[in-house]
Amino acid sequence: MLALLFHGVDIFYDERSKEILKSLNKRYVMKSFIVGTMGITSMFDSGIEGVEMIFKRPSVAISELKGFDTVLFVLKARSIDTAKVFLGSIGERAVFDGGILGIDIETQTLFEAKKGSSNLKDYLTSLGFNESPVGKGIEVAKEDGYFVRKVRGCVPGEFLLFNGLIVGKVTDKDVKVYVKDRKIDRIWGVKIKEHGLEKLKDIDVYSLKIDSTDGFLTRDPKILRKLHGENIILINHDAYSIYQNLSNISGAVTIGDDTTRMSGYILKRFGIPLIGIVDGDKDGIIKGEHFYSGSVLFEVMGDDISGDKIQSYFFKGKKSIKSDFECLKKDIEVYLGEEIIRKIEY
Repeated sequence: MLALLFHGVDIFYDERSKEILKSLNKRYVMKSFIVGTMGITSMFDSGIEGVEMIFKRPSVAISELKGFDTVLFVLKARSIDTAKVFLGSIGERAVFDGGILGIDIETQTLFEAKKGSSNLKDYLTSLGFNESPVGKGIEVAKEDGYFVRKVRGCVPGEFLLFNGLIVGKVTDKDVKVYVKDRKIDRIWGVKIKEHGLEKLKDIDVYSLKIDSTDGFLTRDPKILRKLHGENIILINHDAYSIYQNLSNISGAVTIGDDTTRMSGYILKRFGIPLIGIVDGDKDGIIKGEHFYSGSVLFEVMGDDISGDKIQSYFFKGKKSIKSDFECLKKDIEVYLGEEIIRKIEY
């Protein structure tokens, strides 16, 4: 049985993904999955049905799949090099008995990350995909008491993300992360954003999830279906978790500039307003602003400090609370008081 995993920010906006899905569905017994927050968003926008959401990193998702003899990744990579690095690391990390293949629909390239017994590779070749070897996966060396991880596929000017958090901007194609005593000491080839780096604790240099991106342009989101509920969810610098909590809600409190904008972009599709706590230091990883009517942004001096206070006072360590959205909006405004520099309503 074939497991088909789609991965990419705009993967389902591309008709080639839909054609692959349709073609393989006719020929193989399979199940389809989507990994990645913005990939899930593209799935909702495109009206694709029968694709299950996975909320774990790809290598973990594959390792937990049962009853499949082959996994095929469908990618729309930024470059063939990033596809090689991604699939090389998947081949090293994933614990899977069958074959692992990948195709990049942008370059019509086929990769074999782990050999299997399926005839799928021959079929993909017949569709016009040309095989290329995968790259090295995770490369860690020891140097002067440090664990040094080399990061491939980065382009100067891109944002560098660790575990979904922006830690800086790439300045050199050779990027190296220096870790000692499970703490990141420095990153070569990157202009560091200390505000992001300081959030990362107890680092495992091997399992650290590293991504680079130049950001993405938003589309004008349409309401797909209006959600109705009685809970308000908290999203604290973690927009990647949003789909895991998208049920029985009437609103959200979001902390962080880019987190608030990404959350607003997603939540508008479901008619959900938000209360955003921001401090004006957005990186611009998301290009555009979209918020559902009734949303409000409170700009403060430091969204970390004000956000943690709100999390403690209103949410008391929980991910969601039962509350009326409009009442909570007023209560938070009163609670922050003079901390509010600017209030922006939508």
